[in-house]
Amino acid sequence: MTRLQFSLRAACHADAKTLSALATQVWLHTYATDGVSPMIADYVLGALNPTQFADLLKDPETHIVVAAQGDHLRGFATVRRNMPCPGGLPVQVELQTLYVQTHSIGKGVGSGLLQHVAAWARAQAGSALWLTVNAQNQRAIDFYVAHGYRQQGTSVFMLGGVGHENHVMVGP
Repeated sequence: MTRLQFSLRAACHADAKTLSALATQVWLHTYATDGVSPMIADYVLGALNPTQFADLLKDPETHIVVAAQGDHLRGFATVRRNMPCPGGLPVQVELQTLYVQTHSIGKGVGSGLLQHVAAWARAQAGSALWLTVNAQNQRAIDFYVAHGYRQQGTSVFMLGGVGHENHVMVGP
């Protein structure tokens, strides 16, 4: 596939609405494969709204990087310092989200974002990254494995009282 030309930059307050729209698009495409239920709508509208992103952008422990072509976002990554890895592993920076618009998958956006935030974690906290990924999201698991991440355990993401297994992965 053809690599996209894009720039990486720290997200700013003006990006909150665009981050919300992109996160909603990616989340629904990935997880609402049986349609949008009221439970999914409640989650997305609560967790991925512009106010939530505005709050994250003010948090000194959180860093959001966007992949942009002009004023169009292709993807973003959110990392947070001082987040102990489950299982007691000595890793303190969590990759909370790495979302890439479907049209940009396989074009270098995800790899560029991951490399950027991994370097940020090493520089800011002397730490590798840890993350959780849905155990059913094989495309994402394969992506992380290809970048040197290894499963170190499991966790459960609760959505509407239903548990969803996640893999805990740690980077190189």
